[in-house]
Amino acid sequence: MKERIDEGTGMEKLCLELEAVTPIFIAGADQRNIENEGLRPPSLRGLMRWWFRAALGGAKFPSGNLRIEKVKEEENKIWGSTDRQSKVAITVCSINSKTSPASLRSSGERYLGFGLSNRACITPGSKFKVVIYFRPVISGKEKSKILATLWLLLNLGNIGSKSRKGFGSVRISKEVKINGIEFKNPRSIEELEGYFKSTIRKILKVFGWDGFTPKSLTLPEFPVITPNFWKMKILDNIYSSPTDAINSIGKEIRKYREDRANPRAKHRYRSFSYWVTKDYNAVKSIYTRTPASTPQGSIFGLPHQFQFRSLGKAVVKGIKHERRASPLYIKIWKLNEEEYAIGLQLFKSKFLPEDKLRISDLKDPKIGENVNLPSYSYLENFLNRLRGRWINL
Repeated sequence: MKERIDEGTGMEKLCLELEAVTPIFIAGADQRNIENEGLRPPSLRGLMRWWFRAALGGAKFPSGNLRIEKVKEEENKIWGSTDRQSKVAITVCSINSKTSPASLRSSGERYLGFGLSNRACITPGSKFKVVIYFRPVISGKEKSKILATLWLLLNLGNIGSKSRKGFGSVRISKEVKINGIEFKNPRSIEELEGYFKSTIRKILKVFGWDGFTPKSLTLPEFPVITPNFWKMKILDNIYSSPTDAINSIGKEIRKYREDRANPRAKHRYRSFSYWVTKDYNAVKSIYTRTPASTPQGSIFGLPHQFQFRSLGKAVVKGIKHERRASPLYIKIWKLNEEEYAIGLQLFKSKFLPEDKLRISDLKDPKIGENVNLPSYSYLENFLNRLRGRWINL
């Protein structure tokens, strides 16, 4: 990672070498040529904007000064808008990028990567060169915020499709310290824990966080990194490959959501048997006319479809908003060549703009019921079951 003046543009620039830790699935139009289609600068800029907003919102929320309009205004000053040029330019090129069809063989991988089987991906170990150019109009404070945002993306975030499911994890290839922010690759769980405890608070202070905890219990309008509404758990287990790590957490989530304590929840279809989820009866109620209840598993994200072979197909979604990304963010870290760790982040924000979910038949929306939103406690109970160490602000 180097910082210097580009002779051609006269702009200060930052060069990074990134390594893919888990398979990267690029949502480009040309899936046969994803090496050239993928890791496009607009995609990286969009991801950095997301983490910038989460950090800036997290810094403002404790003081009660979180207004989405103000956050977007400050965001646009740096990253640009339809009528304002970005103060940052990004280029990406491959160093030794390799692609192959995804082979999701294990059940946990297939569960988290539903729809990705046989789709082309950038394989773990692939490397890229990313160059960030700072235009002359940028201030020192704004540059520090960009570097802090970059740290968040590399250490907490992922790239590409199913990024919240652990796919698309990346890391820097060479450790460096810039403007007081240390970019490094910890080599043990203990080192990882200490690194995050010391750095995340420093990152938020770059955005103006005063170190206080929010007084309000009202959920923020969008995901933010702030006390009480963000936390991360680093799991204790070490895995020998990124595949093993993703498979393990995928199986844990599936096991938690399935109703395995109920013998009647085990169904058989042709030659294989399976467990239905704990939400099975809550969703089935729209057909059986039993009292409707909230499918708590919806907290993992929407929409969610259910199939009842003798009744039909149902879908759970918001009344007005069909989609809702999962508040659970899975990150895979590479510690050494054959040692990988898992981090689980929980972002607690307003689940939907509306205050109800809609359970309805997929073909006939008139068949259905409105129910209350799911509780974050269902997701927190899952995290509490897993052995690990919490990173709290």
